[in-house]
Amino acid sequence: MKFQTLDYIDEAYIILDKIKVKRANMKAKDYGFNENSDIINIMTFNEIDEFIKSIINSKDFNINSTVYFFHGKSKYLSIKYFSKEQVLILKDRTEQELLKKVKADFITSLSHEIRTPLSVAKGNIYILDDFIKEVNLKKNISKVKESLNKIERILDQLTLLSMAEFGSYVLKYDIFDPGKIFSDVISDLENKITNKKIKINFISNVDYLKGDSFVIYTILRNLTSNAIKYSHENSTVKIIINKEKIVVEDNGIGIRDNEKDRIFERFYRGYDAKKYARGSGLGLSIVKYLCELAGYKIDFESKWQVGTKFTVYLT
Repeated sequence: MKFQTLDYIDEAYIILDKIKVKRANMKAKDYGFNENSDIINIMTFNEIDEFIKSIINSKDFNINSTVYFFHGKSKYLSIKYFSKEQVLILKDRTEQELLKKVKADFITSLSHEIRTPLSVAKGNIYILDDFIKEVNLKKNISKVKESLNKIERILDQLTLLSMAEFGSYVLKYDIFDPGKIFSDVISDLENKITNKKIKINFISNVDYLKGDSFVIYTILRNLTSNAIKYSHENSTVKIIINKEKIVVEDNGIGIRDNEKDRIFERFYRGYDAKKYARGSGLGLSIVKYLCELAGYKIDFESKWQVGTKFTVYLT
């Protein structure tokens, strides 16, 4: 392939000789990458020192960052350096970042607007619960309370998704009952469990855990939702919670060997997963993000058409 062919791609493609530009396609020249120029005289970004060290030490480099070009432009770019080939590839992700910001603002606004009437509804339903003694009405009130709590958890999930995208979630440590977390997860997934006739086998030998309860809830919910989603009808999902780990194991479709390296990628869904169930491809990437944030290690074992076992090590 002739180098000129690279003039027709959207990415800036630069061949380097150490920190000097050896060749550059048209997109790269638009950014100021002219031949024989030093890249440190063309652009800068927060991680520029790490980038230069990677070049000097012949190591690959991969990051997303806001890049400032000295002739006046600034862009949010994907920066990839391949040391073996001495190739630098820059991809403009400014528009995607702006869309993320718009989405985050929308979710924040939506959450704020809904939480106010939700708080009023919850307050009134709890007052009614205190005054009404009739058993049948008590049952109805209980269902309303469960539904309102579910709406609140959905809002929390949306907020967490938004914060996870920007890496801005702050851990909130407390002491909580893992059994209550499990009950909330099963309540949220009740329809899915019923529709597929899934049996949930829950094992726990602890009365309390220390940590961020919402992080634990989100990890358990996403792993359990996936287990149910990719399980066969009338099968069993096993959940274990103790002080050392959380385990979610199913006997579902499993993961093919050639897809195992990619399951934590955002939006990635395996070929068979797409055929078997709908999904966004965000669930496991959120789990991975939260595990890294909380200092947990996540591991999995899977065999195609046998099942999958996820283990989150809490200590």
